[in-house]
Amino acid sequence: MATSKKTKTYQQMADELSGLIDWFESDSVNLDEAVGKYEQAMGLLARMEDFLKTAENKVRRIAVRFDSE
Repeated sequence: MATSKKTKTYQQMADELSGLIDWFESDSVNLDEAVGKYEQAMGLLARMEDFLKTAENKVRRIAVRFDSE
């Protein structure tokens, strides 16, 4: 059975990334867990970048639409 992945808001992703950064800065870091959390953080960064690119494209389309009126 396929599972649907709920889309997170940019703020939710930023909060999750902030939590990961806090974990890395803490004294409880261990290598085994760090590798997984690093992979998670890099995935979040990629999704956040995609989100920002999409938002930028939407803003450009809106600007073009209103500039042409």
